Amino acid sequence: MTLLLTGSDETVHGILGAMRYVTTAGATRPFEGPSADMIIALARTFDSARTDLSVGDRIIDADGGWSMGDLALSELCSALPDARARHEAMVASTLCVLMADELDPAGEEALDELAHSFGVDEEAADVIQSITQSSATVAGGDLFRRFLAERSDESLDVITERLERLEAPVSTPPEEFDAYNRQLQAAPEGSVGAELLRFYQHTGYDIPGNPAVPLLPALSLLGNHDLHHVLAGYSTSGSDEVNVAAFTAANSADGGIYYLAVVLMQWHHSVKVSPFEPAHSTLDPEMLATALARGATSTFDVSDRSWEWKSVIGENLEEVRGELGITPGGTVGIGGAWDARGSGNA
Repeated sequence: MTLLLTGSDETVHGILGAMRYVTTAGATRPFEGPSADMIIALARTFDSARTDLSVGDRIIDADGGWSMGDLALSELCSALPDARARHEAMVASTLCVLMADELDPAGEEALDELAHSFGVDEEAADVIQSITQSSATVAGGDLFRRFLAERSDESLDVITERLERLEAPVSTPPEEFDAYNRQLQAAPEGSVGAELLRFYQHTGYDIPGNPAVPLLPALSLLGNHDLHHVLAGYSTSGSDEVNVAAFTAANSADGGIYYLAVVLMQWHHSVKVSPFEPAHSTLDPEMLATALARGATSTFDVSDRSWEWKSVIGENLEEVRGELGITPGGTVGIGGAWDARGSGNA
């Protein structure tokens, strides 16, 4: 994810170009529809975030670059010579298939061609094969399960079995929840924990992992995400949920694009991310670009699973933000309301 902010001009063009290649089914159909809108929104967002880069007509013009199949693959391989860039391009291009309302065999075939041209590793190839042999809905569910497995200590098989039984995919031991709850309650004024308590009071959300609330997301999955809201200063409005995910995606040193994948699937179904038609858009592309830039410039990966994030609960919020290199910003200031929808108690 950070490559779209910190990579060379050629890398950025390559990742977005790979997405365009899949959206146009290997340059065999017009550049239009939901996937094209997503790519244009991303291009303009990153163009806004990077003052030294102009994406220009090569990506967003209807008749723009990479217009010939074999030549397109050759150009993309040249633009993305290293494994990391190709991996991010593959994940980003997979989003274009997931954006489809119905099965898209031509787009899936282009995705498969891209994978072979890039020489992706075996695991990535398995994911692509799964997508090309099933529906986008199934692929989206698979991505969700993989995301849960990556962010918890549970295996993919255990998570899959629990979901099939309609159980919570990841659980929280009662003693772990009790200890965390006591830690929050004891947090002094002005601390991270005190602000987290205000966050839960304003939103009306339960503290993650509460054993008294069936199917509530586990503390290991949602606790750190809620902390990101407080650290970055973003509320729980639809726009800010995407902003905090964008912040996390750009901040994550490994696998950040997966966070964006979850956001974009949510957008496709409920939240419109687009610089077009302001009356119909719930997001400001410049604000989204700022969230991405803030995440990328922070000096610490707040998604690192080796980080003991509960250790900062009792520390001063402003001092913690400074220690983590999180620049001022967001939409919720000190003492502000975390629930922009007004459903909680301010």
